[in-house]
Amino acid sequence: MKLVVLGSGTSVPHPQRAAAGFWLETETGSLLLDCGADTVHRMAAENLDWANLDAVWISHLHLDHCGGLASFLFGTKHAPQTQSRQKPLRIFGCRGISKLLSAIDGANDYGLFDQPFPLELREISTGNSPEADFEVLPGLRARVFSTRHTNESLAVG
Repeated sequence: MKLVVLGSGTSVPHPQRAAAGFWLETETGSLLLDCGADTVHRMAAENLDWANLDAVWISHLHLDHCGGLASFLFGTKHAPQTQSRQKPLRIFGCRGISKLLSAIDGANDYGLFDQPFPLELREISTGNSPEADFEVLPGLRARVFSTRHTNESLAVG
């Protein structure tokens, strides 16, 4: 298993820190944990195989954790590296991620959901709901827990 810290900062500009983003690579696939505005370019700078990313997890709707997701989807729609991709990209997130992406998409008809590959978007709930425990990568299950950070904020374990 490999973990690459792409950013651990905030939305406040800083010369040595980027907004939140963590690349987790396992034997069965890759997972992006949060996607701050800097994450897309940090993945490229670290020579990570972003074009074959398997899944994304968005913990909450503060922009330093989700502000780069729409840009990433816009990039994957047009990137030469993803045009022959066949496997789905699975996006898991807190309550409201679908509404946020739809609002951005509708603001200028970006077609974020019209990818050259299948795109699966799923909001995850906490508690005893079936969604609280889910398979994030083949053979890798995750469970979410509420946090006090924001109303929609979820920790994953």
